[in-house]
Amino acid sequence: MKGMTGLLLLFAMTASIRAATYEVGPGREYAELGNVPWLTLSAGDTVLIHWRQQPYASKIFLRASGTASQPVVIKGVPNPDGQLPVISGENATTAPQFAGYFSSQWTEDLGLILIDRNRRVPPADSEEYKPSHIVIESLALTGAKPGNTFTDQFGNSRNYNNFSSAIHALVVDNLTVRHCKIYDNAQGIFTNSNGNTEGYISRNTLIEYNEIWGNGNADENGKEHNVYIQSAGTIIQYNYMGRLRPGSVGANIKDRSSGTVIRYNWIEGAARMIDLVETEDAWEIIMQEPNYHDVYVYGNVLVNDMTQQPFGVNLIHFGHDNSPVEAKRGTLYFYHNTVHIKGNTDIYWYNRLFDVTTDDGKVALYNNIIHKEGTTYLELMRDKGTLTFYGNNWIQQGYTELAYQSDAAVVYEVQPQVGTDPGFVSASSHDYRLAANSSCINAAAALPEALRQDYPADRQYVLHASSGERPVIGSAADLGAFESDIASGVPAPPVRETVVPAVRLRQNYPNPFNPSTKIAYAIPDFRQNGRTQSTMAVELKIFDMRGREVAVLVQAEQKPGEYEVVFDAGDLPSGLYFYRLRAGNFSTTRRLLLLR
Repeated sequence: MKGMTGLLLLFAMTASIRAATYEVGPGREYAELGNVPWLTLSAGDTVLIHWRQQPYASKIFLRASGTASQPVVIKGVPNPDGQLPVISGENATTAPQFAGYFSSQWTEDLGLILIDRNRRVPPADSEEYKPSHIVIESLALTGAKPGNTFTDQFGNSRNYNNFSSAIHALVVDNLTVRHCKIYDNAQGIFTNSNGNTEGYISRNTLIEYNEIWGNGNADENGKEHNVYIQSAGTIIQYNYMGRLRPGSVGANIKDRSSGTVIRYNWIEGAARMIDLVETEDAWEIIMQEPNYHDVYVYGNVLVNDMTQQPFGVNLIHFGHDNSPVEAKRGTLYFYHNTVHIKGNTDIYWYNRLFDVTTDDGKVALYNNIIHKEGTTYLELMRDKGTLTFYGNNWIQQGYTELAYQSDAAVVYEVQPQVGTDPGFVSASSHDYRLAANSSCINAAAALPEALRQDYPADRQYVLHASSGERPVIGSAADLGAFESDIASGVPAPPVRETVVPAVRLRQNYPNPFNPSTKIAYAIPDFRQNGRTQSTMAVELKIFDMRGREVAVLVQAEQKPGEYEVVFDAGDLPSGLYFYRLRAGNFSTTRRLLLLR
């Protein structure tokens, strides 16, 4: 056993030694992207792309396979003001090293970053080989669209395909795209599965913390989207999903996957905001996955503002586009979402929230806020299937259950709150936090045990493309996507990038306690308005169950560092209390229990 342990340690050390870092940019080892040895990247290798004033204009082909512990990382290094390095498809060039690896006819015009196995250059990858464990992060990717040209592997000037994408994966396992800005492409991100053997199936796509907007084509084709995924296992979380290009009739999220989870995103109008339909080209495998038919959509903010282009009419599609045989026939679990529809009948007569295309398709609603502003009609179900109100949803007064000639059904296991105002801070300015007098505060019902265990709504979206913890504050969780602040009735203003996510509030110790306990927290280096700040306004307070302030532990300007304070409960009675840390614009709350 000792010998085996030694061999494993030696192997890990050898793998670590082999891993290489390639730096690209002004004054670095590689001046241009095309010089990086992309085709020979291996597990643990990292390519650091440093910001420069001029966008990089080079196509990238990836066939590398990393591991879970040693992924292949393609990472941008921002400038001091936080600007991401830009890779543009406009006038991009295919580097000589890629000659022959692309199919000039079928592949080369499909994207800026192309992921596939080597199918042509000897020794070609086997049909079982898949690029895997690839991380793409902190890059701005733009310009892969039909109106732009690139220089191909033969030196010819060509246009991008209508279906081209900033990231276009023909097959990949464990692709992660995070902290990127993806805009002004025909399509933002595309992963495909196309075959009836495992070597043609993409698996485990993770898209998180990105800003994706302005993609699509201004035509009536409808096949280009901000995100289009066909994968066995898909998670889309913490993203800002802005409107598509004006004139586009694509979806914001188009998904043909199994195991789909869409949570804690900000999703704006598109012809379809979320399009959840049948797998097309890999049904023999993906359709047989045990989690194919059910989809989980929770903690999202969905904004369909019909005064701006594009907007949706049938917002969430569940079932199938073309083939009822492969249609999703399970349950769309839709919970703790905040939906805002804004528009008048002079723009469009109605908005339909769900479009279910099979008789046995189901929508299960828990703890949502569905708010409509203006005279356009709100219809819940367009076609078939059953929508059931569970939990304690809030919905706008005057809604219509079914669209004209719909064969769907609406069932009320729990009657929703019906009203004219859910109590947002300001719906007109898209501030969907709950004000102190909102009837939606502490109004959520407990989710079913299976959802609580596997898909708990324990986080919330932070503007923009970030997230934070969502503790239950008060007697129950709040309806919608945000939890209100115990003291003021509203959460701290959600912002991004003025405080980095490394601000941490730790659980007090001991807990339970009597009569004193220690609370530790960490303040990182941070930037505000593009400049590094030397101090941050920090506040640490204690509140009782009714939201009354009972102690102020910290209220001062503090430098970055680790801090610890002691809370002495003094003469306070036994019970549950809350401690809230505010640092700059960051806010988080935890619970502590006093037992005498």
